[in-house]
Amino acid sequence: MPLLTPTARGPLAGVPPDHPDTLAKAICRDVPALVVSLVVHCGVLVGLALVGSGVVSPLSGRTPLLEVPAVTEEEPPPLLAMIATDEPQPPGAQGSQRTAEIAQSLAPVLAEISIPTVDLLPEEPVSSLSVEPPEALPTALAIDATVVVRGAASAVTTGAAGAVDRLTAEIVASLGQRPTLVCWLFDRSVSLSAQRQEIALRLQRVFEELGANRSARHRPDLTNMLIAYGKDLQLLTPKPTDDTAEVVQLIESVAVDDSGIEMTFTAIRAAAEAARVFRTSVPKRNVMIVVFTDEVGNDDAAADQTGQLCRTLGIPVFVVGVPAPFGMREVRMKYVEFDPAFAPQEQWAVVEQGPETLAPEVVRVRSGSLADEAIDSGFGPYGLAKLCAETGGTYFAIHANRNHRGRVSNQMTAPMASQLRYFFDADVMLPYQPEYVSAAKYRQELGRNAAKQALVEAARSSEISPMESPRLVFPKKDDGDLAGLLGEAQKTAARIQPQIDRLYAVLAAGLPARESIRERRWQAGFDLALGRVLAVKVRTDAYNLMLAQAKQGMQFEDPGHDTWALEPSAEVAVGSQTEKLAAQAKTLLERVQAEHPGTPWALLAGEELKLPLGYRWTETFTGVNVPKDNGNGGGTPQPPSDDERTMLGAPKPKRNLKAL
Repeated sequence: MPLLTPTARGPLAGVPPDHPDTLAKAICRDVPALVVSLVVHCGVLVGLALVGSGVVSPLSGRTPLLEVPAVTEEEPPPLLAMIATDEPQPPGAQGSQRTAEIAQSLAPVLAEISIPTVDLLPEEPVSSLSVEPPEALPTALAIDATVVVRGAASAVTTGAAGAVDRLTAEIVASLGQRPTLVCWLFDRSVSLSAQRQEIALRLQRVFEELGANRSARHRPDLTNMLIAYGKDLQLLTPKPTDDTAEVVQLIESVAVDDSGIEMTFTAIRAAAEAARVFRTSVPKRNVMIVVFTDEVGNDDAAADQTGQLCRTLGIPVFVVGVPAPFGMREVRMKYVEFDPAFAPQEQWAVVEQGPETLAPEVVRVRSGSLADEAIDSGFGPYGLAKLCAETGGTYFAIHANRNHRGRVSNQMTAPMASQLRYFFDADVMLPYQPEYVSAAKYRQELGRNAAKQALVEAARSSEISPMESPRLVFPKKDDGDLAGLLGEAQKTAARIQPQIDRLYAVLAAGLPARESIRERRWQAGFDLALGRVLAVKVRTDAYNLMLAQAKQGMQFEDPGHDTWALEPSAEVAVGSQTEKLAAQAKTLLERVQAEHPGTPWALLAGEELKLPLGYRWTETFTGVNVPKDNGNGGGTPQPPSDDERTMLGAPKPKRNLKAL
């Protein structure tokens, strides 16, 4: 029986199976399958080897923001040498407070893309240093009121205790990664004295909730460093401590510095330098800097250098501070004396709490009911807010009246709070965040857009004022006397006209570039500035032209009238050019209201629109030509002098408000 063999088809038909050509063709046909099998098996073997050796896949870990050489030290050196003080620190009493519940448990960040935090370091020693640029710092989403948005310029709350509760979430998250050092920095100013006591009580509750109070669930992985600062710095903890009772007592006993000087950025830099070893030695720790202050600080020049150091070390900075007044550096604060050594009196002190931008971006126009009044900007002072944003921290803008809707009167303003008349919703203000960039990059941005450059140039000028109490009533004794009154009144307009015209020329030069602006903050700022300057210009021009018209001669419709009077009018009828400018001003201000509702720009635009742009002449009778009675009428009696004043002892001194 013949041997059965496979039947060849195609080109090999009729060729014996053991022929060399047959073997070559078979090998070529099977090579791809062999290669694929080999690659798959090699991949499996390599994966198993990596798992066994503990190497983490790049897809399973997060790229570290900071990589530093390892420094092996058994125990960090004492920190006292870095910040010294000669002032003794008296012990304070430990307090307790059971108020609202502190921060809730953390939930995962609900985001489509996983974003790394700014403070993770690899445990293994590495040999290179890489720092992510400030503009690319990652941020996170806020899930609820207890989860802080990292890298946020502003988070609003009504009290420092509430901010402490929200900071607890950050501490919990940090402890979940590795042992953590929290550097607590306290402004020693008079104005923050009462708030320090409140903060100390709340921190005691926080430490209890964290199990960091030497209880059965004591947490030695949470250590604390405490620095108090004013004109000088005081390190109150020679080295980090996990004794939270000591921390609370030290906060309560911080001595007041009445110099009126706060070296805020210097203190933050000193804390970062002191904590450097904990970021570079093994085992590494997370470090957080938390600052409590109610002013900008007197060392703004050190802000950029401080921010660079904190970014390099991967230390986020959190500031519990005050809101910046919109476009203003200074604001009045309602100071209520708390020290029995001074007279118990309510006073209004001028303090520095702004502005919210690097350069002025608001043209100050003193017109409307909000003239000279401060309103909330929605953000913190620029230097501190920028430091928080670029280090991955958060600025908490604290004001007791924040939840009030409508105008806040002097009586309603909370003690030790700034006199801000209006507040704005934080969600509405979020798209209007200032640009937290370097000064060089800010200047480059201005150079790329003429409208932005024009706004900043105009805002740097001194604020413009409308005519101060312009004369509106002109009695006519005779033609010559009336002409004299009209001429004197025109001088009022002539004094402010040049400044108004200069500001208008600056802003008008940037108008062609306005439509290329894409940022909502710059759009609102430019439109409001040009609209308000135009409004003041139109009112001034209309007043001057109406007086010039009267000097040419006007006749009373009623022969019994003897006085001309100017009344504000919505109609501007003194020439086509002025009418055209009036229409442009109205269009700009209405656009601000329509496109930016619920913002400071819309509020100011609405106030400006309430004021008529034109004037009209009316006539009345004042009896200017009626002879006056020259009799010696009875004079107003003088009030009697108080000779029976009772002296109840020497009055108490008033506190020097300049040292707050």
